[in-house]
Amino acid sequence: MTVVLLLAIVGCSGGKGEGGGGDWEALDKEEQVNLRVMYWSSQQFMSEYGMLFASEFPNVEIEVVSRQGFQRDPEKPLEEALSEFMEKERIDVAFLLDDEYERLASKGQLLDLEPAVQGSSYSLEGFNPAILAQLRSEGDGKLYGLSPFFTSKALFYNIDLFEKHKVELPRDSMTWEEVFELAKRFPTDGDEKNRVYGFTIDGFMSPLFYTFEIGAAQNLGVLNDDLTELQLNSPGWEKVFEMIVSAVKSGAFYLPSEEEVSKTMRTLEDDRFITGRSAMTFQNAYQIGNILYSKNQLKNVKPVNWGIVTAPVDPNNRTQSSVYEHGGVFAIPAKSSNYKAAWEFIKYANSAEYAKIKANSNNGELFSRTEFNRPQDGREIDAFYKLEPKAVVKNEFAQVPQGLDWQLLELISKELTAAAEDKKTLDAAIGTIQEEGQALLVQRKSAQK
Repeated sequence: MTVVLLLAIVGCSGGKGEGGGGDWEALDKEEQVNLRVMYWSSQQFMSEYGMLFASEFPNVEIEVVSRQGFQRDPEKPLEEALSEFMEKERIDVAFLLDDEYERLASKGQLLDLEPAVQGSSYSLEGFNPAILAQLRSEGDGKLYGLSPFFTSKALFYNIDLFEKHKVELPRDSMTWEEVFELAKRFPTDGDEKNRVYGFTIDGFMSPLFYTFEIGAAQNLGVLNDDLTELQLNSPGWEKVFEMIVSAVKSGAFYLPSEEEVSKTMRTLEDDRFITGRSAMTFQNAYQIGNILYSKNQLKNVKPVNWGIVTAPVDPNNRTQSSVYEHGGVFAIPAKSSNYKAAWEFIKYANSAEYAKIKANSNNGELFSRTEFNRPQDGREIDAFYKLEPKAVVKNEFAQVPQGLDWQLLELISKELTAAAEDKKTLDAAIGTIQEEGQALLVQRKSAQK
């Protein structure tokens, strides 16, 4: 369904120059242009971007094409189906998710924006270098889009619990092994309703679903180079699995029951960190909003006195992190006839001016222009982005059947839980992970063919 947002009189802009680049000089603000944007909905687009952009370019009429109109054809590759949808709807600015950006870029379906950046003298100074590196990596070295926001994670800690139990506070650039050893210094006695845990990750899935992130911090890949075999029985992964199971067995790392994980509704009371029963947790910036919201909602709970340090790192490389992920990407389809107007919008959505206006109404997102990430609750939040980015490695799951990563994590969660509960040895659990995981890979690839 197409929703028209009338900002000015309908018009059109010139076509692309040879090679898909053309003239990247600034769009004349008196020029009347009809710009078709793929986004969630017209209302959401106008609230987040449209009204502000209209104040800069009042003669640009924006038509929002809802992403919900895109129904993926299971018989076609994602990039082919999405490309056909964009061509049919004559999209000028595409808002791309997950691996859509990488797949479309690899098939030549998007405009390279490097000439646009240079031709319009658009400054990317102050833009998170980790996000630019990731976008270029996914574009085989070229920049095909920009993302105004990014996600990252940090290690949250309860200052009062650390002081009460006389445990030194966490510090930046700890390793996962150091985090779990710190967690083991908290008492494990008391009933389940009142006891304290050294480390928790509460949510709608088992914390063991974070296993790949723990491995990634140590440069561990799941698949071999040609994506045909799992390597989860390697010495590096065996050490990670042993570390996790040891932390669970010690009572320091809380592992929820199947019943708790399967709950369809969760409240703030279900978060052990927010209710003061967890010394540390590993979360993204949205956790700050939950903490602040809980101050008004949980009248019988003392507000958590929190701090944050950087995400755990590789013991051999403590200055870099692998937790950065760009948000949705604005890109220009290669067949857009209004590429100059599209570039003006992408420039604005990723500008310092836009971030400055939005900074005071931020709901937990991190701005790619990091200077506009304000302190929260009187605390600096630069732990989310102070580490340098690791050399970006392509997402190994982008080129294998969709959903394989989640199937593998379900398998890992089941087997490591069995090992932690002494229902089987860790060696047996790792053997099952490798064997059944490899069978999943083969089965999914065969079905895809």
